[in-house]
Amino acid sequence: MAPAWNGERFLLFGHPRIVAETATLLDRHGQEFFILDRTPEEYHAELVSSLVNPLHSTDDVPSHDAQLDPFKDRLISSLQDIPTTQMPTAVFDVSYASASLRLVLLEEVAEQVPNLLVLSSALTCTATELSSALPITTHVVGFNGMPGWTSLERIEIARSLRTPERALERAQQVFARLNIETELVEDRVGLVVPRILAMLINEAAYAVMEHVATPRDVDLAVKLGVNYPHGLLEWADMLGLDCVVSILDALYQEYCEPRYRACVLLRQYVRAGMLGRQSGRGFFEYTPSN
Repeated sequence: MAPAWNGERFLLFGHPRIVAETATLLDRHGQEFFILDRTPEEYHAELVSSLVNPLHSTDDVPSHDAQLDPFKDRLISSLQDIPTTQMPTAVFDVSYASASLRLVLLEEVAEQVPNLLVLSSALTCTATELSSALPITTHVVGFNGMPGWTSLERIEIARSLRTPERALERAQQVFARLNIETELVEDRVGLVVPRILAMLINEAAYAVMEHVATPRDVDLAVKLGVNYPHGLLEWADMLGLDCVVSILDALYQEYCEPRYRACVLLRQYVRAGMLGRQSGRGFFEYTPSN
């Protein structure tokens, strides 16, 4: 039997794949939520289009991602679709878009919801970067929002430099009710695990590009040599190569250090739509059976 509603009502937006798994977790725990069926990129494009052409219609916007089909009754195209009495009190931002694209929506929500809690994936920006552009009454807490985060028993979180202790405790309570423990870390791009994992994957990609070893041999060496649960390139395919490149690009932009420069092979695969398991091909090929 699902636990009773804890008093938070969530708005979800971001990468459809991560939105779907987050929605599944919230639904399993009896939480109330709405899903914005626009990515930050689409939401921003619609806003710009409406400013340029006030008569612009959203009827020709592509339909929602099929991964969100189980939650059709929770989908909204804008905040205006939510009844005033059911406005969200918290946001799950599971995007790896830039901060500027996320803020287009977050600013709109913050204007309408006092004391808004924003739980934001810190893969490509810090909680402080988002918080600095939002009202002081909006509290941002970053977390490790990599694909698959809902299957973890413990995740990293980071408070914005403007986030008070009571808001941090509120965020911790949200995750606790989802049966996920939290570890507080410094507010940095990529936090700890995503940052380290992206760099390891990047080095493995360089090894393949430079013909040091095949993808299969690289992964076998990692699993046998350091006892990792997955080969690094298999792990990359599971996360999505677009996610890995987004983390690396954000780290490079933040620190301007060569060690964060994404391997050209990774970038070429993303350009070709070879994103890993989700697309059927990355470093390895996949069929529905595997």
